[in-house]
Amino acid sequence: MSDGAAKSWWQAAKELSLARKVVTPTREACARPGDSFLIVTEGKVTEPVYFQLLRESLQLATVTVKIQPGRASYPKHVINSAADEVTALARRVKKKQTAINEVEKYDHVWAVIDTDVAVRQGIWPDVQQLADSRGVKLAHSTPCFEFWLLLHIQGYTTRADLLNGDLAKAAVEKALGKEYSTNEETAKAVIPTFLAKWPEAFQHAQRVRAHHRAASTPPPGNPSTEVDQLVCALNDAATEHYRKIKL
Repeated sequence: MSDGAAKSWWQAAKELSLARKVVTPTREACARPGDSFLIVTEGKVTEPVYFQLLRESLQLATVTVKIQPGRASYPKHVINSAADEVTALARRVKKKQTAINEVEKYDHVWAVIDTDVAVRQGIWPDVQQLADSRGVKLAHSTPCFEFWLLLHIQGYTTRADLLNGDLAKAAVEKALGKEYSTNEETAKAVIPTFLAKWPEAFQHAQRVRAHHRAASTPPPGNPSTEVDQLVCALNDAATEHYRKIKL
């Protein structure tokens, strides 16, 4: 093949690549393959079950995702639980007391919390400040985690009637068409129904965020969720074959 022909082939390949990028915009990765995670949840059943099953779905065998309910169902306690676990791990590493399969550091530290109580008590800015000061990212939902679940089965919505956790849970049960509760047996039975649709929920959550941004809604918008950002990071930590949303 002549140099001219080779150059022509290379130019054609480059043009094709550029065309694909125009048609399918890329996004920045939320995490790197093999990153380790600490996820501390406010809920003791629904959220741990959800993230355990998500980890299995993404085949995160090389990623440490530690699900650890916070010391109390209160955002500040959940944040402090996460930060204290990071400190405890650092101590074990220093003393060479880590378990065989234990990571030496967490690449991502998240607290999965609801905002309804914090907003009602007027302490939401304090919650955010605490998380920033302790190096913990917030996967928060307004009014509660059930709004993230609702996006799986109802689709995109910014309905204004989800004023508290009880109303959000009732909306999930209605959309689901069968019993929904936060007890362990029911959660394990219904969470797989949601999990199959998490890539759609991811897109819906981004649309909800854009809606509030366009409306200049004071944060946190009701309803809204940031759980999609944690899910994005877990997705990107998986090997390419198992990712459900592409870069």
